[in-house]
Amino acid sequence: MKKLALAIALASCSLAVFADEAAPTQAPAAAVATTTVAQVAPTAAPQVAAPATPAAPIAAAAPAPADLETLAVLNGLRQKYPATNFTSVVKAPLAGIFEITMGKNIAYTDAEGRYLMFGSLYDMQTRQDLTAPKRAAAEKVDVTKFPLADAFTRVKGDGSRKIYLFTDPDCPYCHDLENKVFTQLDNVTIYTFMFPIESLHPQAKAKAESIWCLPEADRAAAWDTMMKGVMPAPSKCANPIERNIGLAESLGVNGTPTMFSEDGRKMPGLGTLERLESWLKGGA
Repeated sequence: MKKLALAIALASCSLAVFADEAAPTQAPAAAVATTTVAQVAPTAAPQVAAPATPAAPIAAAAPAPADLETLAVLNGLRQKYPATNFTSVVKAPLAGIFEITMGKNIAYTDAEGRYLMFGSLYDMQTRQDLTAPKRAAAEKVDVTKFPLADAFTRVKGDGSRKIYLFTDPDCPYCHDLENKVFTQLDNVTIYTFMFPIESLHPQAKAKAESIWCLPEADRAAAWDTMMKGVMPAPSKCANPIERNIGLAESLGVNGTPTMFSEDGRKMPGLGTLERLESWLKGGA
């Protein structure tokens, strides 16, 4: 009996020891599980919300495929022709063709920039010159910098619309503009810069000087009379004719008549009344 009791006591001690050793083993297991849950929970939450937060700016900043394509063309052109000032590249209506702006010039090129085409692109279905508005925008100038003291001014009607005219006293197209178009135009202020082209009209500069040498209030009327064939008396005085020639050349004006609108658009040559009215409203 004593031996049996001793055996039972030893067995109970072994179980107690086993239980004590097992307890710390299980506790860490529970702690690991708790820790794992605690780490996953805060990580999982941002993964759901995170795409919504950064996605917006990433999508806004990433260029559209067309932008990437035109940017590649622009960079390629700048590498091939570093001396040329390429200011913009946009896709043309023709597949694989790009419209490029070089300062005041418009041209068309392929994706490699090997071939360049100059001139106008026409949509024959709508009968529209698609290049003309782009060219007009590229040629815009800041008319607020024009020295109006070097021009004489004519006001028709309320004078609300502005024209900055470069004209030659002996230019036949200038005469037609004055006598056939301006006579039908109303509500305009015309700032007239006399720009004689001596290579074409050797007497034009002397006539421009004679107009300028009149009293300021008489210059516009004398000009209108000269456009009808009555010449002013020859006269010499200090005048802005040479400055006007320099201004015209700096603006790329190489013929007369040439007009600029209040917003800086350029209209070279003689146009019809309808075209001029459309141009004054913002058309090409």
